[in-house]
Amino acid sequence: MTENSAPHLYCQRMVDKYDHDRYLTILYSPAEKRSALFALYAFNYEISKIREVVSEPMLGEIRLQWWREAINDIFQGDMRKHDIIPDLSAAIAQNELCRDSLMTIIDARAQDLYDEPLENNAALEKYLSQTAGKLSCLAVHILGQRDIDDLAQRLGIAWGYLGIIRAVPYHLSLKKNYIPADLMNKYGLSHAKLLSPDRAVETKSIIRALCHQAQQHLDHITANKGRIETASRSAFLLTSLARSYLQTIKKADYNPFVLTEKKDALPRQWRLFISAMFNFI
Repeated sequence: MTENSAPHLYCQRMVDKYDHDRYLTILYSPAEKRSALFALYAFNYEISKIREVVSEPMLGEIRLQWWREAINDIFQGDMRKHDIIPDLSAAIAQNELCRDSLMTIIDARAQDLYDEPLENNAALEKYLSQTAGKLSCLAVHILGQRDIDDLAQRLGIAWGYLGIIRAVPYHLSLKKNYIPADLMNKYGLSHAKLLSPDRAVETKSIIRALCHQAQQHLDHITANKGRIETASRSAFLLTSLARSYLQTIKKADYNPFVLTEKKDALPRQWRLFISAMFNFI
């Protein structure tokens, strides 16, 4: 962070740049909670990017261990030198965030470092629950509600499914595949082949199946939205964005290589605004 950077802006700028959808939902949250949410999502970005910045798994494991120790230091009253640590430390203290939840997120990210396939959909949902699911729970805790972790977990899982679908071309460049092995085998693809533009029929079937899983979680949240308190609604605005992305994927005939996300950005943000105004979840 440069000496001229205003306090708390580093995490905000990072989330705006690298996790813009969550950034938009934060703008609808109570002002006094935004710094903590920016810090939480900045932490998530720091550990989620590790695979793409290391040349081998062991180097990634070292970075994950650094973050485990950094979190432990925060809970012991110490702070390591890192741009997001001061705000993350404040978020943890002010909102009594759970150390074990943060550690679960870090531990689960070890899956990113290796090429071994996830065996089945249950394994994929476990990974999504421990990463995006735990992250959503912590965000809802920051917003003041601790009795809807089941819905927050589903929110994270649904968002995680969509993240995997949207990132298929990028994951292809990393030779990383998050599609469960049994789903790949069902449609005649070995896990080593990954999804690719030249396997359009198989890819379409797999992506449609993942969309169906995400839709089920979103529908469950909508059916139980009465449990979501007003202060927590901003976190669940991701459901609006998720449904918009589902429409974009469907419009692309379930082909992740031809998504028109930028073209659909304005309608997606308008949908987010309407959802925020009228509590459409």
